[in-house]
Amino acid sequence: MDQEVAAGPVAGSRSPPSEVHARGADLEARRHRQSRLLKTVLKQQIRIRGMRYKDIADQLGVSVMTVKRYLNSERVPVETLEDIGACLGLGLLELAEIAKADDGGDALDLELQQETELAADYALALMRLLLYSGMTVPEIMEEYAIDEPTVVRLLARLDRLKLIELLPGNRVRIRGTRHVEWRPGGPIRRTIENDIRKNFVAMDFANTEEFFGYESVRLTKSSIRQLEGHMRNLVRQVRTLHRIDQGAKGEEKQWYTLFVAQRETNWGFPVNQGQRLIPRTRGGPAYPSLPATLPHGDLDPDRWARK
Repeated sequence: MDQEVAAGPVAGSRSPPSEVHARGADLEARRHRQSRLLKTVLKQQIRIRGMRYKDIADQLGVSVMTVKRYLNSERVPVETLEDIGACLGLGLLELAEIAKADDGGDALDLELQQETELAADYALALMRLLLYSGMTVPEIMEEYAIDEPTVVRLLARLDRLKLIELLPGNRVRIRGTRHVEWRPGGPIRRTIENDIRKNFVAMDFANTEEFFGYESVRLTKSSIRQLEGHMRNLVRQVRTLHRIDQGAKGEEKQWYTLFVAQRETNWGFPVNQGQRLIPRTRGGPAYPSLPATLPHGDLDPDRWARK
């Protein structure tokens, strides 16, 4: 069995004072960075939930200025940040997960060539998904009864694409983040769109026993921003559950796909002769002409106006 052994100092030896100071400074810098990320997440979550600093202050029994100082000071005890998170219904672990997911900004994680090769080969893309989900090579081979030459071929291609580092004994090390930000309009986004159309749009929603929610409401731009924040939080929570369940036995788990989306919808009011009224707030024509073959359920006013 291959083992990786980290080298350490010889027993009884002491590191030079300069090295000790450097390690201490590095540790302090990491703590400062983590604290800054947590405070940024807390501010975002307060805004997403439509809350005010006064709401947090009232729950903590302190002044608004004190809450502002907590969220803007250089040195704040982690226990204080945890208390603020509790006012939002978020534990320290959840805050850390959000901070980790947000760290690094909106930069794309893969090059176009990497996405193109993954989109062109389903087996290659699936192998990447399974490895990035935390499955080991032996677990994948056992789960799908794949022969070793096929696995090695796919692993070698992922290694050449710099998506993994192939180690001795067919062990792998993941390169980069496990949660990839796919290129808008890119090959993987198109593949995902096809999957959504196949597995979600074609679902029999009327008879399914699976939970699904469907709400049509009028919202302001501010509320839409809050909604998008909640959607992102839900995706992060699913990732957290996935990490928690990694220790469970394979036969106790099942693959699930979460699809979270929202879109602008403006219902048309039916009138005589196959016409529908577009909401006046949309600024469109009041009585667009509709083709006789238009399905009754087709309520996209932008498409009517183009006809």
